[in-house]
Amino acid sequence: MRADIERAAQAVRAAAEFDWTWTVNDLHPFCDQVGWQLSGLDEQVPAATTNLEVNRPDALLYVADVSTTERSRPIDQISFRASDVVLGQNDLGPELDEVFDALAQRVFEVLGRRPVDWWIEPRRGLRWDTQNLVVTTTISATSVYIDLVSPAYQRWNEEIEQNAHDE
Repeated sequence: MRADIERAAQAVRAAAEFDWTWTVNDLHPFCDQVGWQLSGLDEQVPAATTNLEVNRPDALLYVADVSTTERSRPIDQISFRASDVVLGQNDLGPELDEVFDALAQRVFEVLGRRPVDWWIEPRRGLRWDTQNLVVTTTISATSVYIDLVSPAYQRWNEEIEQNAHDE
Protein backbone atom coordinates (compact mmCIF):
# COMPACT_ATOMS: atom_id res chain seq x y z
CA MET A 1 0.00 0.00 0.00
CA ARG A 2 1.33 3.41 -0.97
CA ALA A 3 0.80 6.66 0.90
CA ASP A 4 1.71 10.18 -0.15
CA ILE A 5 2.04 11.97 3.17
CA GLU A 6 4.12 14.88 1.83
CA ARG A 7 1.75 15.88 -0.98
CA ALA A 8 -1.20 15.48 1.37
CA ALA A 9 0.54 17.76 3.89
CA GLN A 10 1.32 20.28 1.13
CA ALA A 11 -2.39 20.36 0.20
CA VAL A 12 -3.32 20.94 3.85
CA ARG A 13 -0.77 23.75 4.12
CA ALA A 14 -2.09 25.37 0.94
CA ALA A 15 -5.68 25.03 2.18
CA ALA A 16 -4.77 26.60 5.53
CA GLU A 17 -3.15 29.56 3.76
CA PHE A 18 -5.84 29.91 1.08
CA ASP A 19 -8.26 32.86 1.23
CA TRP A 20 -11.46 30.78 1.14
CA THR A 21 -14.88 32.13 0.24
CA TRP A 22 -16.09 28.50 0.18
CA THR A 23 -17.74 28.86 -3.20
CA VAL A 24 -17.12 27.08 -6.49
CA ASN A 25 -15.13 30.18 -7.49
CA ASP A 26 -12.38 28.95 -5.12
CA LEU A 27 -11.86 25.64 -6.89
CA HIS A 28 -9.82 26.79 -9.88
CA PRO A 29 -7.27 28.88 -7.93
CA PHE A 30 -6.96 26.29 -5.15
CA CYS A 31 -6.51 23.37 -7.56
CA ASP A 32 -3.94 25.36 -9.53
CA GLN A 33 -2.05 26.14 -6.33
CA VAL A 34 -1.83 22.49 -5.23
CA GLY A 35 -1.26 21.00 -8.70
CA TRP A 36 -4.63 19.26 -9.00
CA GLN A 37 -6.55 18.88 -12.26
CA LEU A 38 -10.03 20.41 -12.17
CA SER A 39 -12.76 19.51 -14.61
CA GLY A 40 -16.42 20.29 -15.04
CA LEU A 41 -16.23 23.65 -13.30
CA ASP A 42 -19.39 24.76 -15.09
CA GLU A 43 -21.20 21.51 -14.34
CA GLN A 44 -23.44 20.76 -11.38
CA VAL A 45 -20.73 18.69 -9.67
CA PRO A 46 -17.16 19.66 -10.59
CA ALA A 47 -14.45 17.02 -10.33
CA ALA A 48 -10.79 17.15 -9.33
CA THR A 49 -7.87 14.77 -9.57
CA THR A 50 -5.10 15.25 -7.03
CA ASN A 51 -1.38 14.94 -7.71
CA LEU A 52 -0.99 12.40 -4.89
CA GLU A 53 0.68 9.15 -5.85
CA VAL A 54 -2.13 6.85 -4.74
CA ASN A 55 -4.32 4.47 -6.70
CA ARG A 56 -7.44 6.65 -6.38
CA PRO A 57 -6.28 10.25 -6.75
CA ASP A 58 -9.77 11.69 -7.23
CA ALA A 59 -10.93 14.40 -4.84
CA LEU A 60 -14.57 14.53 -3.87
CA LEU A 61 -15.98 18.04 -4.09
CA TYR A 62 -19.14 18.48 -2.05
CA VAL A 63 -21.07 21.33 -3.65
CA ALA A 64 -24.07 22.50 -1.63
CA ASP A 65 -26.52 23.23 -4.46
CA VAL A 66 -26.33 20.86 -7.41
CA SER A 67 -29.51 22.24 -8.97
CA THR A 68 -27.50 25.00 -10.64
CA THR A 69 -24.13 25.57 -12.25
CA GLU A 70 -23.57 29.00 -10.65
CA ARG A 71 -19.97 29.45 -9.53
CA SER A 72 -21.11 31.37 -6.46
CA ARG A 73 -22.79 28.31 -4.93
CA PRO A 74 -21.22 27.02 -1.72
CA ILE A 75 -18.68 24.25 -1.31
CA ASP A 76 -19.16 22.27 1.90
CA GLN A 77 -16.12 20.02 1.81
CA ILE A 78 -13.24 18.64 -0.24
CA SER A 79 -12.15 15.06 0.50
CA PHE A 80 -9.12 13.22 -0.81
CA ARG A 81 -7.13 10.10 -0.01
CA ALA A 82 -3.59 10.17 1.36
CA SER A 83 -3.16 6.42 0.83
CA ASP A 84 -4.07 3.75 -1.65
CA VAL A 85 -7.48 2.16 -1.30
CA VAL A 86 -6.94 -1.53 -0.62
CA LEU A 87 -9.92 -3.82 -0.95
CA GLY A 88 -10.28 -7.46 0.00
CA GLN A 89 -7.69 -7.51 2.79
CA ASN A 90 -8.69 -7.80 6.42
CA ASP A 91 -5.21 -7.39 7.92
CA LEU A 92 -4.53 -3.78 6.93
CA GLY A 93 -5.06 -2.35 10.41
CA PRO A 94 -1.40 -1.95 11.42
CA GLU A 95 -0.37 -0.55 8.05
CA LEU A 96 -3.27 1.92 7.97
CA ASP A 97 -2.51 2.92 11.58
CA GLU A 98 1.08 3.68 10.59
CA VAL A 99 -0.04 5.86 7.66
CA PHE A 100 -2.64 7.62 9.81
CA ASP A 101 -0.10 8.35 12.55
CA ALA A 102 2.43 9.73 10.04
CA LEU A 103 -0.22 11.87 8.36
CA ALA A 104 -1.53 13.19 11.68
CA GLN A 105 2.00 14.17 12.71
CA ARG A 106 2.58 16.03 9.43
CA VAL A 107 -0.76 17.86 9.67
CA PHE A 108 0.14 18.84 13.24
CA GLU A 109 3.50 20.19 11.99
CA VAL A 110 1.93 22.02 9.04
CA LEU A 111 -0.85 23.65 11.06
CA GLY A 112 1.31 24.29 14.11
CA ARG A 113 -1.41 23.31 16.54
CA ARG A 114 -2.84 20.31 18.29
CA PRO A 115 -6.14 18.76 17.17
CA VAL A 116 -9.28 20.16 18.80
CA ASP A 117 -11.19 16.87 18.61
CA TRP A 118 -10.61 13.16 18.16
CA TRP A 119 -12.78 10.06 17.85
CA ILE A 120 -12.35 6.32 17.54
CA GLU A 121 -15.81 5.21 16.45
CA PRO A 122 -16.87 4.34 13.84
CA ARG A 123 -13.46 5.29 12.40
CA ARG A 124 -10.43 6.82 14.09
CA GLY A 125 -9.99 10.50 13.30
CA LEU A 126 -8.57 13.86 14.33
CA ARG A 127 -9.82 17.39 13.72
CA TRP A 128 -8.03 20.74 13.56
CA ASP A 129 -9.83 24.09 13.34
CA THR A 130 -8.29 27.19 11.82
CA GLN A 131 -9.95 30.53 11.23
CA ASN A 132 -11.15 29.67 7.74
CA LEU A 133 -10.82 25.89 7.55
CA VAL A 134 -11.58 22.67 9.39
CA VAL A 135 -9.21 19.77 8.63
CA THR A 136 -9.93 16.18 9.53
CA THR A 137 -7.83 13.08 9.02
CA THR A 138 -9.66 9.80 9.18
CA ILE A 139 -8.80 6.14 8.84
CA SER A 140 -11.26 3.72 7.27
CA ALA A 141 -11.09 -0.01 6.73
CA THR A 142 -9.48 0.55 3.31
CA SER A 143 -7.71 3.93 3.27
CA VAL A 144 -6.60 7.09 5.07
CA TYR A 145 -8.13 10.35 3.94
CA ILE A 146 -8.35 14.08 4.58
CA ASP A 147 -11.36 16.37 4.59
CA LEU A 148 -11.06 20.12 4.08
CA VAL A 149 -14.31 21.48 5.50
CA SER A 150 -16.00 24.85 5.40
CA PRO A 151 -16.32 26.21 8.96
CA ALA A 152 -19.96 27.16 8.24
CA TYR A 153 -20.71 23.61 7.11
CA GLN A 154 -18.95 22.23 10.20
CA ARG A 155 -21.07 24.45 12.48
CA TRP A 156 -24.23 23.35 10.67
CA ASN A 157 -23.32 19.68 11.19
CA GLU A 158 -22.60 20.29 14.87
CA GLU A 159 -25.97 22.01 15.32
CA ILE A 160 -27.73 19.02 13.77
CA GLU A 161 -25.83 16.63 16.06
CA GLN A 162 -26.62 18.76 19.12
CA ASN A 163 -30.31 18.91 18.22
CA ALA A 164 -30.40 15.14 17.73
CA HIS A 165 -28.82 14.60 21.16
CA ASP A 166 -31.24 17.05 22.82
CA GLU A 167 -34.30 15.16 21.60
